Amino acid sequence: MKITLLSSYLSATILVGLLGSSSAAVLPRSDADTIANFGRIGICLSYLGAGNTEKELAPCKVWCPTQNPGSDPNAVGCKGPDVPRDKLDPSTIDKDDDGNEFTPGECICDLSAAGAILDVVIKALSQLDNVICAVVLSAVTTLVEEGLDALPGGASITAAQKAVEGAKTFVENGLDAVSFFSDWIGKSCGVSDFNFNLDDIFQGLSEAPDSLGMSKGCLRQNKVCTKP
Repeated sequence: MKITLLSSYLSATILVGLLGSSSAAVLPRSDADTIANFGRIGICLSYLGAGNTEKELAPCKVWCPTQNPGSDPNAVGCKGPDVPRDKLDPSTIDKDDDGNEFTPGECICDLSAAGAILDVVIKALSQLDNVICAVVLSAVTTLVEEGLDALPGGASITAAQKAVEGAKTFVENGLDAVSFFSDWIGKSCGVSDFNFNLDDIFQGLSEAPDSLGMSKGCLRQNKVCTKP
């Protein structure tokens, strides 16, 4: 996959140079141009840490309908290179307008089935109220990075428990970190920017002890799931 993504990235660089007003093969400097040009060749912004999930998927919402007319433009995903940051070629790393680092990812199209199970999973999980939303992001990062004892208690403990339950349920039903943060926590709490690596925190939550929370179980109709 790394070779494929790097090849796609080089193709994107060349294409951007051809599309721009200059013949230089360089990445555009604005997010709008990056999204427009990446959207023509199926590349997304795979953030290496903090990042905006709407920007991450924006090119795929342009690209995927061209590959599958009539498909849901919102049923898309972004697959990163699946290698540690320190193993990436530095030339494939750029920053968005907010200074957040990203590397090219591959747009994944036609996730309508994933969208259907996503709705089922979200409905099965506890609602996130204003009290939980106010502390959930700090609670999940503290839990994963410092441990349970570092949480101040009260709403933070409750938020961490709900997040662990949610992450394990998402994993068991084949859903990823981007869906967990953008479609559940993000939409429930009105958040689109996250100042941490989504995959790292999601993995930490899904691997937390069962005493903090357990999956709601396999919610797929065919009952083919992956135990967290």
